[in-house]
Amino acid sequence: MEQVKVKQAFRRQMLAERAALPAGERADRSREACRHLLSFAKLAACRTVMAFHPMREELDIVPFLDSARQRGQEVWLPLTLVAERRLIPYRYTGPDMLRPGAYGIMEPDPAKAEEADLAALDAVLVPGVAFDRQGGRMGYGGGFYDRFLAALDRKPMLIGCGYHFQVVPSVPVEPHDVRLDYLVTEAGVLETGAAGLR
Repeated sequence: MEQVKVKQAFRRQMLAERAALPAGERADRSREACRHLLSFAKLAACRTVMAFHPMREELDIVPFLDSARQRGQEVWLPLTLVAERRLIPYRYTGPDMLRPGAYGIMEPDPAKAEEADLAALDAVLVPGVAFDRQGGRMGYGGGFYDRFLAALDRKPMLIGCGYHFQVVPSVPVEPHDVRLDYLVTEAGVLETGAAGLR
């Protein structure tokens, strides 16, 4: 129980720190992070990339989504099924196929979108509250990404996306947590200890 309290307090602290970032600074940092995402050769070599649409004060990677599509990559965004605690990715074809969904996140409208083929997934950009250099990630507590990734037949390249201050010495992880291969922030691309284990 004590471990749960520590985890919750850490999550609250990190979210408060993120919320305190002025909007202009968030935009500047997001722009730099998108630049690093676009110039990351291993990501550019991927044919299909599952990403995310930012919510609240998350790093804004929308410019990356559009640029990746323009250079010929297939971009997916997840639909969140809260009751089933599942993510279902759909092919992203532009903002017209989005609608406000769970937790206020803009997500695919199944009436306007084509469900993605999970067997073709090459890389996943993963949001989070905090990350560490060993590939550990703290999410929002729902376990959506952990369940989604654990169910895949083949592990894609996993890239955590956040602000540089969200990279901490260590985050509390559970045995079932999936480790990330890389982290991308406004400071650049960082290879984690998990990358060599692929």
